[in-house]
Amino acid sequence: MPAAGPSQATVRAWDAYVSQAEAQLDRAPRRVMRAGTFTTEGTSTDVPGGTISDWRGAAFLPGVTLDQLLHRLQYPGTPPPQEDVVSSRVVSRSADGLRVSIRLVRRSIVTVSYDTEHEMTFRRRTPTLATARSVATRIEEIGGDDHGFLWRLNSYWRYEERAGGVVVELQSLTLSRDVPTLLRPIASPLVRRVARESMVRTLEALRREYARPS
Repeated sequence: MPAAGPSQATVRAWDAYVSQAEAQLDRAPRRVMRAGTFTTEGTSTDVPGGTISDWRGAAFLPGVTLDQLLHRLQYPGTPPPQEDVVSSRVVSRSADGLRVSIRLVRRSIVTVSYDTEHEMTFRRRTPTLATARSVATRIEEIGGDDHGFLWRLNSYWRYEERAGGVVVELQSLTLSRDVPTLLRPIASPLVRRVARESMVRTLEALRREYARPS
């Protein structure tokens, strides 16, 4: 049965979680990584009427500098080819940001496609460090239904140049409908798997597109 969209209580819980997560971004422990390493970790949190998936991952991109990576991320500005992305285009640009339209696919028990728009803002903090914040400003399920599999999507990026390459760290926050109690033993692991696999595909796509063999 399609969901009716997030309730006000669900949205308030999401906003509170996002505020807390953003306040902690600069205090998160940094990862020590070397070429070939790749890590992910995550949690799911029940909120009124919904579930927030909070996943963090990191990958090392050898053979690229921070300047090179940032330029390629902003030009053309669309995400590298990956299974979740059917199509993408840049809608508008600013001095430090992009608005990107992306058709996304999420596969779990059923396959659902979305037309989405994302506001992405880049910030250069030091010569060797940059961050980016991406917020989905539009998520519309294709076909007119709303199954509640993806209500909100925020992504936070950290790019740090180190010896031999750039460490890319990603924190992905998603909001979906809550899982009925009777279905949680089956559905909850599925929700976590979908969130993790989406992050893994994103980081793997970056490595394929931007890393250079040593």
